[in-house]
Amino acid sequence: MVALEHLDDDSQSLHPLPPHIHRWLRAVVVFGFLSFVSSVTLLLLLIYRLFRWKIKSRRSNQFVILILNLVLADIQQSCAFLLNVEWLRIDSVNVLSPACWAQGWFVSTGDLASGVWCFTIALHTFASVVFDYRLRRRWFYTVIAALWLFIYGISLIPVALHPNDLYVRAGVWCWVHHSHANLRLWAHYIWIFFFEFGNILIYAMIYFILYHRIRHNYYTEDQISRVKSILNLMVVYPIVYVVCTLPLASARMASMFDRPPSWGRLCFSALMITSNGWLDVLLYTLTRRILLFSDEPPPDNNGIDTFSPIWRHSAKRFGAMTTIETTAVKQPKHKKKSSHVRAGRGLVSLQSRDDSSDDLCGVGTNNIKLETTTTVFSELAVQADLEEMEAERKRRRPPTPTERYSEESDIGFKLERIPD
Repeated sequence: MVALEHLDDDSQSLHPLPPHIHRWLRAVVVFGFLSFVSSVTLLLLLIYRLFRWKIKSRRSNQFVILILNLVLADIQQSCAFLLNVEWLRIDSVNVLSPACWAQGWFVSTGDLASGVWCFTIALHTFASVVFDYRLRRRWFYTVIAALWLFIYGISLIPVALHPNDLYVRAGVWCWVHHSHANLRLWAHYIWIFFFEFGNILIYAMIYFILYHRIRHNYYTEDQISRVKSILNLMVVYPIVYVVCTLPLASARMASMFDRPPSWGRLCFSALMITSNGWLDVLLYTLTRRILLFSDEPPPDNNGIDTFSPIWRHSAKRFGAMTTIETTAVKQPKHKKKSSHVRAGRGLVSLQSRDDSSDDLCGVGTNNIKLETTTTVFSELAVQADLEEMEAERKRRRPPTPTERYSEESDIGFKLERIPD
C-alpha cells in the first residue's frame, strides 16, 4: 500500500484529468489496444505453428522461438499503456488503485523485455547470417530462461528496495517515483539506451559485411539481388525500435536534470512506445513470412533465407543450368604461336530466358577442347512443386479446337482427337 503522507504534489493522485489530456490518453489507449490485439493474434498463430510443427516434424526454428518471446514482451508493454483506460474511466489517476501498481510493473518489465528480445534477435541474426553459427538446442533454451530471469530480476530490485512507495503517479500514468532517480536509470533506462545503440551497431555491422561480400563476389549472381533487398530490410529493424523507444527514454532522462517534460510530450512518447508492439508484428509478418506462415518448420541452418518479404515473388523451383568449359590446348613446339593470341582461361556468361546460364571458358587458341558437365539433382516434391507442375501442364494445353485435354491421373495427361 502506498503511504500517502510521503507523496508530494507530483506523485499524488490526480483528479480530475486536465481536459486536453483526455485526447492524448485516448490515443495512447487506442494504439495500446492495437498492439495488444495484434501481438496476441501473432502469439496464437506462433503457438499453433509450433504445435503443428512438433506433430509433423518434431522440430522448430530458433528464429520463431525468439519472435515468440518478443511478442510476449510486446504484450506486457501494451498492457501497461492499455491500463490508461482505467484513468479515463474514473477521470483521475488514483495511486491507491491496484491498476496503478500493475501499470508501473508492466511499464518496467515490458519496456525492458522488448529491448532484450530485439537485441537478442539482432545477435542471433548476426551469428546466423555472418558466421552461420547457432547455439545448440540445450544452450539456446538455457539462454532464453536466463534472459527472462534477468528481465524480472532487474525489475524486482526496485520493488524489493521500496515496496511501499515505488509505483506512484509519474505524469499522467503510474511508474517509479521521481525521487528514485538512480533506480530509474540503472534498473531501466541504462538498459534501454544500451539496447538502442546495440541494435544500431549490430545491424550496421551486418549491413557493411554483406555489402563487402557483394562487392567481392562472395555470392552468386542469383543471390546478389536477394542480398541487396535484404540489406534494405536490415535498416528498418533498428529504426523501428529506436523511433519507438527514444522519445520516452529521452523525456524521462530530461526530468532527471530538472527539465520535466510536458504532459503532452509524455503522452506522445507513450503513444510511440506502445506502438512498438503492432509495428513489430507488422515488420516480422511482412519481412519474415517464411518463419510465420510455413506449413513445415524452416530449418535452423537458414541465415539469409529467414528474410522473405511478402512482396517478393518466390523463385522458380525448376530450371536448368548448363556449364560449358573450354580448355585451351597447348600448341606443339614446332608451331609458332600467333603473337596476338594469349593462351589461358576466360569466362563468358549468357543469360537465358529461363534464368539458365551458359558459361564459356578458356577461349584462347585455335584448338579448343570442349568439356560438358551435367549434374542432375533429385529431391522430394512438395506442394509448391506440384502446383508449379500443374500450372505448367495447363499452360501447354493444345490451343487448336480439334484436340482436347483430359487428365488420366494426377501426374499425366493425354491428347484425344475429336471426331469430325
